[in-house]
Amino acid sequence: MQAIRTLGQFVDDEQIVAWISGAVAEIHQFATRQAKAAGKSLGLAVSCTRCAATKTCCWSMVVARLYEGVIIADRLRRTSRDTPALRDELQARAEAMEAASPRDWRTPCLFLDARERCTIYDVRPTPCGNLHVYSDPQWCTTLAGEIRGYVPQEELAAAIQLEEAFRDRLSLRKKVGRRYLGVLPRMVLVALEAWDRTDFRDYLRQLPWPGDAEIARWGQGAAGAPNPATS
Repeated sequence: MQAIRTLGQFVDDEQIVAWISGAVAEIHQFATRQAKAAGKSLGLAVSCTRCAATKTCCWSMVVARLYEGVIIADRLRRTSRDTPALRDELQARAEAMEAASPRDWRTPCLFLDARERCTIYDVRPTPCGNLHVYSDPQWCTTLAGEIRGYVPQEELAAAIQLEEAFRDRLSLRKKVGRRYLGVLPRMVLVALEAWDRTDFRDYLRQLPWPGDAEIARWGQGAAGAPNPATS
């Protein structure tokens, strides 16, 4: 008889973190190459590499997938950062972000340190890794000019395929069309709260996952989302 495992045990036994983090890193690398190539064809250069401005890109609303929440949760647990205070902050951030307009949300990410460095950089979500702009980096903060950026279409398709594979591995296909995604703080909190549960599949299935209307609302102006003004 197969042993009953918690989500954390399943993640360890099945080497989920190595698989997902490797796949996400490949999507990030592909986006970097494609952004440079697309910019070159337009006579533009990715300006993020020389950015010295306030990291407003890390102040954006980020919609993440459950598998991204899982690999971040694993990092937080392994570095002893999973505390009641952190979970309270994740809950508060999630509620505020879910109620906000993506265009109006301008709050430093919970995972930035005092020097504006990402503390989960190597397991950051795909919207963060796919975001590249060609315009003046200052404009991301000041909005003084048209922000032109790379639209990660192939990367989005790859992320959706990865989500499908992840759901297969976790046997989360009880409801056709369900999408296990949400704002970043919510996804991390969900993964942390499911981590020590042996009934994590049932727990995840019964959560009030967002519908198409909510997903579409978040997609307008969210980090990494296509912007009609970009090339």
